[in-house]
Amino acid sequence: MGSFGKALLSFRRLLPFLGIALFSVSIYVLVRELGRYTISDIASKVGEVPASRLVIAVFLTFLTYLNLSFYDLIASRRSGVRLKFSSTALVSFVGYTFSKNIGFTFLSGTSVRFRLYGKWGVSGGKILAIIILNYLTFWLGFFALSGILFTLWPPVLQGAVAVPFGSLKAIGITSAGIYVLYMVVVSFRKRPFRIKGKSFSLPGKSFTLFQTGISILDWLLSAGVLFMLLPPEIGYFEVLGVFLLSQFAGLSSQVPGGLGVFEALTIVILSPSLEPDIVVAALILYRIIFYLVPFIIAMVSFAASELLYRGSEKA
Repeated sequence: MGSFGKALLSFRRLLPFLGIALFSVSIYVLVRELGRYTISDIASKVGEVPASRLVIAVFLTFLTYLNLSFYDLIASRRSGVRLKFSSTALVSFVGYTFSKNIGFTFLSGTSVRFRLYGKWGVSGGKILAIIILNYLTFWLGFFALSGILFTLWPPVLQGAVAVPFGSLKAIGITSAGIYVLYMVVVSFRKRPFRIKGKSFSLPGKSFTLFQTGISILDWLLSAGVLFMLLPPEIGYFEVLGVFLLSQFAGLSSQVPGGLGVFEALTIVILSPSLEPDIVVAALILYRIIFYLVPFIIAMVSFAASELLYRGSEKA
């Protein structure tokens, strides 16, 4: 194993400890920021969110998960798998909902995909290709969107929280550079990669642009849910910038759903503009609408799918 491989292995071993550290710091920040508020204070702020904005938040959540279904649809088509849209939509919904709530994507969303695709006769190699394409789709949108937003219109967040590289603009340029580099690779590299003995070819430029569009829409809709739950004086693009940073930190921690990490960073960044209890109220509603309710529906859907499959096996 080369020096790079050893460094990568060491980094992977440190990831669990990094997650624990991020979670611990997040709990400290939450306690510090919310220590002066009571549960009744926060509950009253939850009740102040207008019903119309709640309805729009629910609708945007529906659109987000509908858009997510195209992740698996295009990935399965690209991998030579021909299943009904309802089937790939079920896999996508259950897989992503489990990943968002349970965390440890390789143990949750990946397991769901191997289980559901496997029982429909999809080979392990094709399932792995679908999973890799899904990851690419997700991160392509993040790097493209954060590259555009933080480079051209960086939100004024630097005074509220320290950011890597010193400024959001530097993060934006880095993200844009990663995206452009990937586009160069898919445009000119024709030879397939080999992963654990499996051959894997990157999609072409047109498919990559389609992936990027779906993922960007995912990020825009997801941030829109939180935006509708916050007071209207906060601009959408400010919320989008906060959302991208906080979600990235939460995902990096591998804490289920970024719980605590996402909230702590969001509260700190928005603290110059909003009182923490107002932000917490919005985040509680966001967790219920965007995470908890879909998770319950996904569990019921997965259980029903398993029962139907076992019933068909016995018939």
